Amino acid sequence: MNMLRTRIRLYVKETENILKNHKNIEEVTNCIEEFYKITQGYEPTVKVKFQDICFIREVFLAEFYPVLLKIFIENLEVEWFSNPHHKHLSEVFDKCFLDGDAASSFTVLIRCVDNLDISFRLNKCVSLLEKFLDNHGLLRIIQTGCKSPPDSSVDFVWDDLISLIATLPDKTANKLQLQNSEKFYPLQYIPLLCDEMMRVLRNQHETLASSKDIHLEFISRVIGKVCVSGHSALVWKTLVPPLERGVREDYLWCRMTERVVTGVPDRCLECTLTALLSHIPWYGLMEKFIGDSVSRKQKIQYLLCTKLLFHRHSQEIHLLQNIMGYLGSSHTRKALFVKVMRDLLAVWGDSSALRHTSVEQHLYITKALFIGLGFLQESHKEEIREDFIQLLLPGMQCHIGSSDHRIRKIGMALAETMSAALDPKGQQLKFEFPRDEEVEYLVSLTVPPEDPGLLDLANEIGDIQINLEKPGEKTQDDGEVKGDLNIDPDLDSDDDLVPYDMSNDTKFTKVKHPKYIRDCMEGLISADEPERLEICLGVTEALIRKNPDGLAEIAEEFAKILLHLSDRYSTKDFVTLRFKSLVALAVHAPEQVSKFLTSQFYERNYNLRQRMDILEVLGGAAQELSQPAGSSQSAEREKPTNKITPVQSQNSPEGWREVVRQRIESKTRRFAKGAQKEVVASKNRFGVVAGSFFYPLMANFDRKENTFDMMGEDSLVLARLVYTLGVILYAAINTAAVKQMADRLLEFLWVIRFHSDVSVRHAVLFAVSMVILSVPGHTLLTDLHGEMMETKHWLEDVMEKDVNAESRKMAIQSLMLLENVIKQEFTKGGDLT
Repeated sequence: MNMLRTRIRLYVKETENILKNHKNIEEVTNCIEEFYKITQGYEPTVKVKFQDICFIREVFLAEFYPVLLKIFIENLEVEWFSNPHHKHLSEVFDKCFLDGDAASSFTVLIRCVDNLDISFRLNKCVSLLEKFLDNHGLLRIIQTGCKSPPDSSVDFVWDDLISLIATLPDKTANKLQLQNSEKFYPLQYIPLLCDEMMRVLRNQHETLASSKDIHLEFISRVIGKVCVSGHSALVWKTLVPPLERGVREDYLWCRMTERVVTGVPDRCLECTLTALLSHIPWYGLMEKFIGDSVSRKQKIQYLLCTKLLFHRHSQEIHLLQNIMGYLGSSHTRKALFVKVMRDLLAVWGDSSALRHTSVEQHLYITKALFIGLGFLQESHKEEIREDFIQLLLPGMQCHIGSSDHRIRKIGMALAETMSAALDPKGQQLKFEFPRDEEVEYLVSLTVPPEDPGLLDLANEIGDIQINLEKPGEKTQDDGEVKGDLNIDPDLDSDDDLVPYDMSNDTKFTKVKHPKYIRDCMEGLISADEPERLEICLGVTEALIRKNPDGLAEIAEEFAKILLHLSDRYSTKDFVTLRFKSLVALAVHAPEQVSKFLTSQFYERNYNLRQRMDILEVLGGAAQELSQPAGSSQSAEREKPTNKITPVQSQNSPEGWREVVRQRIESKTRRFAKGAQKEVVASKNRFGVVAGSFFYPLMANFDRKENTFDMMGEDSLVLARLVYTLGVILYAAINTAAVKQMADRLLEFLWVIRFHSDVSVRHAVLFAVSMVILSVPGHTLLTDLHGEMMETKHWLEDVMEKDVNAESRKMAIQSLMLLENVIKQEFTKGGDLT
């Protein structure tokens, strides 16, 4: 044996010398042709050189064949292929790579493409690699890999070869860049690789059908490596349709597919299984693809029952339906399915998880629960009813107490659906909330999806129309229908009468409209006269704005009446009218009303709605006071009237003259239109009273009462308070007090910036934006420099780490505002110098 290895080494050295120091092309041709005959086992040539044919076939191709291929590439010359008379040399040279050991040829070509510089040799390697793929070289590699089980002696070789197969698109793209061949693009290469694997699987299916052993580990490892490389979606998009046809028809295909999928290495299993779940068209096929492996393989159980449900979220509902349907559709997985449902419900109802996970993640868990309800069987319900109800009720309470309207809505929807599913005959939970498209969609998830294969078959059958009637025949039913359609003209009906137009009718009432504010106050107090109360409330705002004189004396009493006024008789537009009246009162008597409202905000005998009303009134009044004094009146005058004016016809002389004038006007360019109105500066009316609106609201925010705890369960009011403070600060823009107010507000926000309620964090981010917009840039960068730097670091932390997408978006917007302010200040400084 050693003598033969020595002779082979001498042959390799002789071949290298000939290629380097050849005298003519014929010598090169003979050398390469001799090598080709040896690789193909041509007996006369092998016997002359080495005598032992069996040894050559076993050792030469495995150890020395790739070495010589590399030597061929290193000594390649353009003259070998440029002359048309050397066509035979070109053919034999290509055959040495294409007809020999496929794995060795592929490895040598890939490594040469990766290592060579831009040259003719590189172009030749690319051309050979293209021909290798066209001649089903990958098919031969996979067939060879499936002939024997994996062995530790060849495990390293397998890993290297599989890595090259999976990363070919990346290597060629990095090396060739714009000159890359389309055959190496992932959209062409990956489907080609999958097609070759399917051909091998069909051959293995025939072998298994003849009661022979097969080995599929190589295919599993190739699929896993390609999926890890980032092409998992493309792999299963190509493989699932043919595999689906196979598993529907033959049980052997089910066994093979399960072996292939579950045989993927553990490090590749997550990305492989995730993409597969997204492409399997129906949950009923899951068992045919992965069998009952979730009960046998711990890694698959962890992925399906934990990681893909709790640690990740996806917009693809298909993935969730496949997981929950797979777990809930078999009695062998009953215990696992009940455990998953219980864990999902426990996380769904956990108040800490609700605060610290994103809305998208929470909605994902909610969808999983809705889907799981569709697979609960009667035997399940009897066992889990009490346990699930105990988990559902506190979870429902957490959702109803959330400040996010969407969270409250989906919480009530799941509570209703789950209570009805667990105990159809018992007492049902019912809530009043909008049944919008999202709720309808969530409820529809409780219906398990049907097999799309059966739906396609039904559609095909429905398209086949068999016409059994002759074209000229008329059935008796047609005559009867036509007879039924004849309408008796003598019949008369009141439906033909045109109704009277009652839209502009005047409503008569015995109650007179109040003309004075005190009469209006008395009408609002008269709780036993609903008609009078409605009329008085309707004119309150107009009376306040029309008669502001002497309002300061009765403003506090008037505000108290309006604040405590309740909608006992379902008055039309009650909330809007009361709000406008309070705002008008606060605008015309700001000191008295603001002092009263801010003092009452932290008192005990108020509900949350009244406290929210106080904040909304203060914010609305601050915005109106910050506007120029005559803006509201001028806006009212500029509003178009509701009177209908006759439109002149364009056929009249005035009509066509007007059209001509407008056309001339539109095409006439004027560079000046005389003197324009100068903008008259006006004093900010809010600057004088800004402190009375602002500071008292921050006085007792952390005080805990029996009926009011803003830092705890009443965080909705805290969020509205912070938002109102931001609005008030912005209303005080361009006033002397804005700097001090901003300093106090930043100090106030610093305490609650890490609040667990997302609505409070949103309000804090809004208030920070108001600080940046309200305070002059030079003041921010000088007097408030330290505070703004701390705020900037906090905003960057929110942008990177906050679980809520809206919070991250708002933080980015605030950072952009701050960056713009800094740029503007430095630009001003540059202009001055």
